[in-house]
Parts: sequence; structure tokens; C-alpha cells
Amino acid sequence: MARGSFEDLARRLAERGRFTVAPNPLVGAVAVRGDAVVGEGWHARAGEDHAEVRALKAAGGAAAGATLFVTLEPCNHHGRTPPCVEAIRQAGVSRVVVGALDPDPRMRGRSVEMLRDAGIEVEVVGDPACELQNEQFFHRMRTGRPFVHVKLATTLDGRIAAPGGDSKWVTGEAARLRAHALRAEAGAVLVGAGTVRADDPTLTARGLPEVPPAVTRAVLDPRLTTSPESKLARTASDSPVVVFAASESLDGRERALLKAGCEVVEAPANGGTLDLLYILDELGRRGVKGVLVEGGGETATGFVERGLADKLTLFYAPKLMGSEGVPMIGTLRATKMAEALRFRVSGVEAVGEDVAVTLYPARSEEEKRVHRAC
Repeated sequence: MARGSFEDLARRLAERGRFTVAPNPLVGAVAVRGDAVVGEGWHARAGEDHAEVRALKAAGGAAAGATLFVTLEPCNHHGRTPPCVEAIRQAGVSRVVVGALDPDPRMRGRSVEMLRDAGIEVEVVGDPACELQNEQFFHRMRTGRPFVHVKLATTLDGRIAAPGGDSKWVTGEAARLRAHALRAEAGAVLVGAGTVRADDPTLTARGLPEVPPAVTRAVLDPRLTTSPESKLARTASDSPVVVFAASESLDGRERALLKAGCEVVEAPANGGTLDLLYILDELGRRGVKGVLVEGGGETATGFVERGLADKLTLFYAPKLMGSEGVPMIGTLRATKMAEALRFRVSGVEAVGEDVAVTLYPARSEEEKRVHRAC
């Protein structure tokens, strides 16, 4: 196998943890002797062996003198598992090829220096594909806030519900299952209180080949209307529920939610609208690396208009609802086509009977720099 094939294999191995590894990053590793793979590994769940350790265990004695291809810089600190740098040194690996440096402040090249100090040759590729694979993790490490992925299920004419609010179901079963996978990938899902009242969702990640870690469920509820009898509240002991409310709404009603196991967090509000930056910062402090925004049109608009949406996935159903249906995006300040918010299409994919369109904000280089610094 050529070198590039080993790097590709490591990335493919990393993908095996996509829906189970949150809040940790995706990592794949391949131990190679000559042209032969002697060990493979990937990080499956937080608290379990990291990719490097799994690959070295699989290689056994063949790891001595081997080259280890790893998609992300190995860890150098004790967490729920021992440091991978030490495992690599003890295994007698002679060379390490790193796809991308880890943006975690505890790493950022420090592990590379430690390996080199131990006499191990290290090459850092700086592969953009490795960073893209971990876009949520990289974003949180750089900004302190979770990566915001807005997901909407819509008709061809941009309607997310019928005039009376009926939205079951806009898209087919395959698209709905994909949404569950996106929840697991992010580790958190966020909706507005209107969605909770109208749909009474559970917002968990179900139907996946492997059971993912519990998804944090967040609700934007300035007036604190979430019922303690809702499915969210009744399942709070199984999967965390965080309800963000304005201070004036904390008048005693929160006690029933707290009793049910929900967490109620006071958030700054302006004109009945909660401060989204505060909420993202708060979720970031909780270790959330990504949040899937699944609220209605107004909730999505809040993130999109403020430039807080890092990615959009639109599931288009082959249906037409007409002008009386509920639009997928609410009112924006744009009054001219030149003022329209712009995005770039990253992918178009058939998902069952529907079509998924993946988009990223079309930011200028200066906007990208500022966004990363925020």
C-alpha cells in the first residue's frame, strides 16, 4: 500500500466512532511495518482506549520499529485514559505521521515535541481533511463554543409545517433517521419552546447501529412554558435537559422542572429573545462540542441571521405546501438581493425519498479570521 492509502485508512477508521465518540474527537490510527498493516484502531467512546492504543495493542510486538499513522496529534495528559504519547514510546514505535495538530491547549504541538524528545521521528502532515473530519471539535477548542449545525426539514417551496402547525412528517423515514445520527454526532440538540409545545419531542438519538452517549437537550424558553409533563421532562433522568429562561420567568414554575430532573438556567434576554451567544458559551462550558439546532423557523433564523450557524443541512421533501405553510426561515433584515445571506453548497445527497443539501456560510477570509477569534 502507498503512504496515502495508510492515511486514508486511518481516516476511514476514525469514522467508525462518528456517532459514539462525543464529546471527544474522531481519531483513527494504523500501525505499519514495511508495506503491511500490523495494527488498526479508532476511538469509539469517551473513556475507552484511544485509537493509537488500540492500534498498538492489535500490532503487539510488531509495533516495535513500526510507523504509526494517526489522524490527530496523540494526547499527552492523563484523563479517563493514560496518555497516548507514553503508549507510543513504550511500544517502540520508530516514526509517527500525524494528520493534524490537536487544537486542545494541552496539545498544540506539545505531544509532537515530547515524541521527538524521546527519539521518535514525527511528521505533521497538516491535512485539511483531518481537520474537516473533526470540524466540531476544532471549532469548540478554538472558540470555546460548540459548533452550530442547523438542520431543517422542508418542502420544495421552503415550508416546514402546514398552516395549522402540523409537521408530521415533512420528510421520510430515512431523513428522520439521519437527523438522529446528526444529534449523536453533535452530542447536543437545541429547539425553541414552540417546538416543545407543538410536537412534544424527546430529541434523543435512536435507531442507530450502536447506542450513542446521552444527548444533551437544550430548550430556548424565555417565558418558561416547558411542561414538567412533557416527554423531555419525563426523560430528563436518562438524558440531560437544559431549559434556558429569562430571569422574570423564574417565579417558582421552575421548581416542577427541577424536580423532574431538568436544569433551568437563567439567560440574558432582550425583548423576549434570549442571548444566543450566552447560551452557546454556557453549552461550551458544559463540554458540548456541537449542537444540532432543530427548532422552528424563528429559532433557525436567530442563529443564521447573527452569523452563528456554522453549517446547515436542509432535507428537501418532494412536496409543495404553498404560501400558507410555515416558512423554514423567518424575517431577515435583507431588503435587496445583494443583502441576502450567502452560503456555499458542500454536498447534495439523496436520502431515501428526500434530498439533503449541506451548506456552509460563504464567509470572506476576513470574516473567517474574525469568526475564529470570537
